[in-house]
Amino acid sequence: HNRFGGILADDMGLGKTLQVITFLWSEFLESAPVENRRALVVTPASLVFNWMNEIEHFAPGLPATVVTGDVKERKALIKNAGEREVLITSYDLLKRDLKAYQNLDFAVQIIDEAQYIKNHGTQVAKAVKEIRSEFRLALTGTPVENRLSELWSIFDFLMPGYLHAYKRFRERFEAPIVQDADEQARQNLHLMVGPFILRRMKQDV
Repeated sequence: HNRFGGILADDMGLGKTLQVITFLWSEFLESAPVENRRALVVTPASLVFNWMNEIEHFAPGLPATVVTGDVKERKALIKNAGEREVLITSYDLLKRDLKAYQNLDFAVQIIDEAQYIKNHGTQVAKAVKEIRSEFRLALTGTPVENRLSELWSIFDFLMPGYLHAYKRFRERFEAPIVQDADEQARQNLHLMVGPFILRRMKQDV
């Protein structure tokens, strides 16, 4: 509703995929038939069909399509995507098919294994950020505090500008925290990102 994005950072094995499918299913059920609730799930190639299998198992009524095949076939699938359909693609194919997505608006965009965009200068990171989407969610089972530049890149996808340009972020947060162990800078960053990160540990569940 407020156009904020977020990171679902639960430990591995706590059902991040199922939580997202539940969300996508609720979006489908609660939207009017004429309302655009189109969704895009971007995932590593090894997980594309796993996502499709999970959707078919847990939400069999949710229209979903794996964007696969040769270039012509993928373009046709993208062009003909319904306004309440979930498209599932890989990071590599999204990068290749980016032009085909330029005429589509998505209500929801999900990136799985969000560490794939940890280097904000890569073509993959730039590609996911070029998709027009109202709500963005990142999934990562690894601690998001591994590298602060990784955290910045994910937030640059979720809510561009929220953590400033990278140069400003580095000056205000990354350098003081990493180089000087500045506790106040760490606390300030935590206050900014904490509300947008959902993280459960296995020992807490």
